[in-house]
Amino acid sequence: MSSVPSSALTARRLSERVSGVAGSVPSGLPVVVMAAAVLAAEQVSFLLVGSAALRLSGEPVTVGDVDVVIEPGEPNLGQLREALIRLAIRPDEIPAVHRLRELSVATAITCYGPVDCMLERGRRDWDRLRQSAGYVTVADAPVLVASAADAWALRRRFGK
Repeated sequence: MSSVPSSALTARRLSERVSGVAGSVPSGLPVVVMAAAVLAAEQVSFLLVGSAALRLSGEPVTVGDVDVVIEPGEPNLGQLREALIRLAIRPDEIPAVHRLRELSVATAITCYGPVDCMLERGRRDWDRLRQSAGYVTVADAPVLVASAADAWALRRRFGK
C-alpha cells in the first residue's frame, strides 16, 4: 500500500474518467470499487473493508458491493451525505445527517453498485482499524484500505 498521492483528481474529473464503464476501470477491478474512489475524491474520510479491501490487497475474492467504515464526526457525516446524494441512483433515500448519527449501517445504491456505510463500526472501531490501514490509489484517488488481517477478521465476525 502506498502513501497518499499529492494530487488526487477532483470528484467530478474522477466521475467523468470512470463513468461506470467497465473498460475504464483500472487493473481489471470490479466497477463497484470505483464508488470508493469517488468517495475518496469527495473528501469523505472512510476505511474500505470487506471483499473490496481484500481484492485491493491482492486476495482472489468476488466483490459484489463496497463496505466502508466511516470516520465518526459531524463534518465527515455531512461530507458523506453530500457525496452519497451525488452518487446515489435514488438520492432522496439518503438519510439526513442527524439520522446518520444514529444508524448502524446506511446503504446507497449507486451507478457503480451498492455502498454499505458502516456507521456504528466507525463509532466503535475507527481508531483501531485505522492504525493498520494504508492507502491504495484507485483511479488517481487515495482510498484508505483496511489491512487484510482486519478485513478477514471482520468477514469472519460478521459472516460475509
